[in-house]
Amino acid sequence: MTKYVLFDLDGTLNDPYEGITMCIRYALSTVGLDETDRKTLRSFIGPPLRDTFAKYGFDSEKCEELVAKYRERFLLTGIHQNIPYNGSSEMLKALHEHGCKIALASCKPEGACKTILEETGVLKYFDVVSGATLDKTLDTKPAIIKLSLERLGVKEEELKNVYMVGDRDMDMLGAHENGITAVGALYGYGDEAELSGAGADYLIKKPLDLLEIVLGKEGE
Repeated sequence: MTKYVLFDLDGTLNDPYEGITMCIRYALSTVGLDETDRKTLRSFIGPPLRDTFAKYGFDSEKCEELVAKYRERFLLTGIHQNIPYNGSSEMLKALHEHGCKIALASCKPEGACKTILEETGVLKYFDVVSGATLDKTLDTKPAIIKLSLERLGVKEEELKNVYMVGDRDMDMLGAHENGITAVGALYGYGDEAELSGAGADYLIKKPLDLLEIVLGKEGE
């Protein structure tokens, strides 16, 4: 019986705080805004960039300009500023060695996802990497999860063996929209209230906790 595990990236496998927040601040500075509130900046890690900039009252055209400014800085520096969470690599290695099929399902552009996974040394554990497209044709978590399931070749009767691991409400909601189990990562950027409120089936305090959920005694 094959088990499948899908992962979010930011706040689930890596801590991207410095890279993402500096790029958001850079983009906002081009329109005269200086966002320094740490709580506000933390809340922007996970959701699509267009949603982030829309919170400042910008119309869709201006949001696109700000996304472009963000990516201008991100591709130079931000993409390289990711700190893997303790145990995330070991967790992926263990799942891989136990025959699990592993996929990424992130709202970050797919090319950037592959670069980050390669730089952090874990791309080799992934069977599938799915991310957003730059043209907005694919940029919601439910759609990206669905794409990962299709690329993995998961059949309907296998959905009970599929887990989605993420740190924000959209990960939990996207999992259930696709009929799979939702695992909330409490060590990321969403708290227990957010994750439980979005229907998390399980909550983990550190990456290695996932092994007991997916593998049970098999992982010992």
